[in-house]
Amino acid sequence: MDKLTDRKKRLLEAVVDSYITSAEPISSAAIQQGYMPDVSTATIRSELAGLEEMGYLVKPHISAGRVPSSKAYRFYVDSLMQNVTVQDILTLEEEGKARIDGVESIVKEAVKVVSDVTNYTSLMVLEGVDDLIVRQVKLVGLGDNTALVIIITDGGVLKDSVITLPEGTDEGYLESACSLINGSMAGRSIRSITGGDIISGVEEFKALFDQIINLLKQYVSGGEVYVEGADKIFAYPEYRDVENVKGFLSVISQKDKLQELTSGDGVEITVKIGAEEGVKNMAVVSAKYSVSGRQIGHVGVIGPERMDYKKVIKVLTTLGKLSEEKKEDGNGKEKAGRKGSDV
Repeated sequence: MDKLTDRKKRLLEAVVDSYITSAEPISSAAIQQGYMPDVSTATIRSELAGLEEMGYLVKPHISAGRVPSSKAYRFYVDSLMQNVTVQDILTLEEEGKARIDGVESIVKEAVKVVSDVTNYTSLMVLEGVDDLIVRQVKLVGLGDNTALVIIITDGGVLKDSVITLPEGTDEGYLESACSLINGSMAGRSIRSITGGDIISGVEEFKALFDQIINLLKQYVSGGEVYVEGADKIFAYPEYRDVENVKGFLSVISQKDKLQELTSGDGVEITVKIGAEEGVKNMAVVSAKYSVSGRQIGHVGVIGPERMDYKKVIKVLTTLGKLSEEKKEDGNGKEKAGRKGSDV
């Protein structure tokens, strides 16, 4: 990696900060006024030329000013990663915590929180959850022969979905079904539950069991991918370009691609920037997502190369902390106001 002087580092950070905000090249005079009043504009111009030669700045058009390259964003992120502290995340903590508190499905809400707070497209890739232990299955009657099934594991709420009940069922049926389901599933891993028959001789509950088994099988087959706020990408001027739009839509529509982009080789935060990482004109920042000390996947943000890395990293760092707090606060508590069956 090219050796950057302290002044070049300051200048590069100023250019990236400005471009993240404005999506426009910044002049040497504006840099001096807003970031480096102790340096002359002539010196700034000379340093900008040096950074361009080193590959940190590029001119997208002949008449355009210099803008950051993927190499510049990589430097920016690597420098930022060394300086993220607990204090950095406190300004976002209350907003995120307020959104997560009281929500049954932590995973779904977590993705929405990330998208809302960052104003980028967010995603959650669940993985390796077939070894989760089912603690409890709850059935909540909704009327019209439907019920909400909530699957609670040692990693938190795994799934909440509406299922169909046989015609003419009553509360007694729901209570008996719930008792039988928990007697068969509670304390067992998802892998063992989906690996063979776990109930026999009770034909009236077979259709119900099959629906729940099918919900669990989704995770055994490689997990799920949740994407939130896909339309937010179009608020950024880069996505007036048809090719950029096609590239973005191609990435978010490929489950395997998203799994690859959020894989981190053991690190807490992963940043993939630009074409060399398989996301031309884009960046993906992701973090491990754990509940009660168990990693269940990765949560991430996808956006333009000039995304606000500082804010995104703060949000993802905060989210892990909040998911632990939610799990601790929620143990043993029941939501009021809904009538359901459980053991």
